[in-house]
Amino acid sequence: MKHHDCSCGMCTSPKPAPCQGFLLPKIIANGREWLRRQCFALEVEGLPACAQPPYALVSVYPCGDPGWEPVPDGRPLHFRVTIPLLCQVRDGCGCIHTGRGSISLCMQLHPSCPLPECWRSCMMVLPCVRLVCAECSHTACFQTQLEVMVEAYLLRWEPCMGQQPCKPKCPELPLYPQPYRI
Repeated sequence: MKHHDCSCGMCTSPKPAPCQGFLLPKIIANGREWLRRQCFALEVEGLPACAQPPYALVSVYPCGDPGWEPVPDGRPLHFRVTIPLLCQVRDGCGCIHTGRGSISLCMQLHPSCPLPECWRSCMMVLPCVRLVCAECSHTACFQTQLEVMVEAYLLRWEPCMGQQPCKPKCPELPLYPQPYRI
C-alpha cells in the first residue's frame, strides 16, 4: 500500500484514520448582570495633548478581553469583572478623540453541577455597554450613566465521539416528474 501523498513508491505507511470525535463546550455555571442606568466615574486615558477642555463623552464600546478575578467574600463563584472600554470624546473645539477606560462590577455565577467539579473550567465573559448620559467635564474623568449587560459562563470542554445512528438510505428520485400515463 502506498502512502497517500508520497510519489516515490517506497513508502508503505497507511493513511491515518479520520478523527471520529470532537470537543464541545459544556456550560457548568452561568450568570448575568444587567445594570440599566448605573452611575460610574469613568476616567478616559490616552487623549492627545492637543485636546482642549471642556470635554463631552460621546460613546463607549467594550474592547478587548474582559478581566475577572474571584471576590474573596466566602461566596462561591463570585467574581469581579473588569471591562475595557473604547471611549470617544469631543473636545471644546469640536474634534473627536479616542481614549481608553474601564469599568468594574461584581457578579455571581450559578452552577449546574456540584461546586467541587467547577475547578476544571474556563471562563467566558460577554459584555455589552452603552452610554445613557454623561456630564461635560474639564478633565478626562466623567460622571456617566451606562447600561451594562454582562453574561458569564464557566465552560468545560468535553469529548463527543460523534456516533450518529444509521439513517436509512433514501431511494434515488428522478430529476423531473414522470409523465402521467392513462
